[in-house]
Amino acid sequence: MEKVNVLVGWALPPPLMERITALDRRVHLLNDPYQELPRPLVWPPFPFPEQLLPLLPQAQVLFTSRLPSGVQSLAPRLRWVQLFSAGADVAVNEGLARSPILFTTASGVHPIPISEWVIGAMIALLKRFPQAIQAQRQREYWKYIGEEMAGRTAGILGLGNIGLRVARICHALDMRVLGMRRSVVEPLEDQGPTDLLLPPRDLPLMLQESDFLIICLPGTRETLGLLGEREFQQMKQGSYLINVGRGGIVDEEALVRAIRSGHLAGAALDVFAQEPLPPDSPLWDEPRILLTAHIASTSPRYEERATELFLENLRRYLEGLELLNIYDPERGY
Repeated sequence: MEKVNVLVGWALPPPLMERITALDRRVHLLNDPYQELPRPLVWPPFPFPEQLLPLLPQAQVLFTSRLPSGVQSLAPRLRWVQLFSAGADVAVNEGLARSPILFTTASGVHPIPISEWVIGAMIALLKRFPQAIQAQRQREYWKYIGEEMAGRTAGILGLGNIGLRVARICHALDMRVLGMRRSVVEPLEDQGPTDLLLPPRDLPLMLQESDFLIICLPGTRETLGLLGEREFQQMKQGSYLINVGRGGIVDEEALVRAIRSGHLAGAALDVFAQEPLPPDSPLWDEPRILLTAHIASTSPRYEERATELFLENLRRYLEGLELLNIYDPERGY
């Protein structure tokens, strides 16, 4: 194979750039590894730097967080894009999901930070930390009885890399764990870290049994709008909703109503139907909802882990092997 022109679409730290160059003598890195490019204070995602636009016509492989508009015309030689995210929203939004360009995602990079966020949110809700912080701000010496995770039931929608790690931690905390996976046809007991693995048709059972309903699903045709008024009423009285999947899976206004009615005890959300979350969203005003700005996946080690995945895929690309995490537009992930 001749040299392959590789372009990194953001200011990846020089030591990681050097690892890309050192992978194989056939790799031609178009970037200057030491070029100073703007880096947002909070990331990912990284916007595509204007300074790199002149390099796109030569690029055959692109490792990026975002795509510039009209990338197909800007990069006519582009064959493969390794995305910095677990989802392929940037490809879908650009109308490229069914283009000749191959897209691979960063699935597998996120389980550690996201699972830690989920467990932290569960503990914060049960131990009523948000209310305790509010009492502290008001100099109120507030005494209350916290609750325990042990003995509770965690229902996990989506048992990919993230869902499985959440399941293992919940199991280690002496919780009963229910899981749901689209490939499962019949209920299965004692599968890995799950006490019961359910097919999608048994969603009502999971809703009724779970003290915590944890959404780790991608945004697809099947999952968007999955949880609304009816599903929230089917959930266990006094249960909690956790969403680290995609915002459009949940009817947010119906969720607020279910919490204000007292049927649900609260929620923790890192993703929203519209991002940034609009100032007039009712989610802001509900004290029993814990919100973060789609940061559950962030970590100081994110770039390192994403680069490790890219290096493995680049090795496979050079050797003509099948790549990891190829985006399938039919499945939506």
